[in-house]
Amino acid sequence: MNNNSHINSSQIIASLIDIPNFKFDLTNSLKKIDSLPLREIEIELDSIEQIEKSGSNVNKMITVVINYPLGGYQPDYILESIRWASEKKIDIICSGLPLFWLRPNETMKINNLIKEMIIACGKKTLRISLESDLLSREEISIICDLISDAGINHIKSSCGFSHRTSVEDIRYIRKKYPDLLLTVDNNLKGNSIEIDNFLQLGASYVCAKEPWLYHF
Repeated sequence: MNNNSHINSSQIIASLIDIPNFKFDLTNSLKKIDSLPLREIEIELDSIEQIEKSGSNVNKMITVVINYPLGGYQPDYILESIRWASEKKIDIICSGLPLFWLRPNETMKINNLIKEMIIACGKKTLRISLESDLLSREEISIICDLISDAGINHIKSSCGFSHRTSVEDIRYIRKKYPDLLLTVDNNLKGNSIEIDNFLQLGASYVCAKEPWLYHF
């Protein structure tokens, strides 16, 4: 990788999602990234209490990600999780939407849920995540229009291990929605050249596992 890269290191997000739920692993990872010039640290819901109990002093913005429960993305689960997280010492709440509502054109349900999510977040920033490779361009536009109209300017694409944000999707979102802050999460490690490529394409932020491998 090019050590003279012009990319601002504050565009890198440390993704601690799917790290085994042991206090040692999480604490060790936090120590590794403590001195790195990162944008934020992304964790799962149950990691909030792990950090609190470990006494770790996190000096970065913290984003909590509401991942799929066993029953899928159900509205009640989403709202309950957001309300719980909004009372914790975090900065951003990231959640997906019940995308099955897009299929029968029940977008009004998604619109109403987004409004409820904003209320549940309180003063926390809300980031909406979507697995773009599972959606058509029309469906991506519907979601982007809904969150933009609701005053949300953070969106995250591709969050599952088997899903990826394509170059074409990044260009499409960036061109049609230039004001949205686009985070790309393709389960990349910090030594992946794709990180710089995505940033150069116009991604606002890129999530990286093992970000200490990145050329800060």
